Amino acid sequence: MSFVDLGKRPIAPAELRRFAQLFGVSALVDTKSQTYRDSGMAYLSLDDDQLLERLRADQRLLRLPLVRFGERLSVGIATDDWRDWLK
Repeated sequence: MSFVDLGKRPIAPAELRRFAQLFGVSALVDTKSQTYRDSGMAYLSLDDDQLLERLRADQRLLRLPLVRFGERLSVGIATDDWRDWLK
């Protein structure tokens, strides 16, 4: 397992795509964040490619944590999933 500080190093595009393919791009957006509110994104009509580009450009919009455990992925706090993974 490894940890990446997104403030120091951005998420790799392939890694972001992996999460987007499984959960959908909109599931990766933190709609409760100050960055989301300040950006006015709630009022924009963006397709998945445009939304993914926004997430790459400003990773403060990501719903964290993004967790990968082998081939298993989760978005946001998913303690039940994490416990199951460790069994």
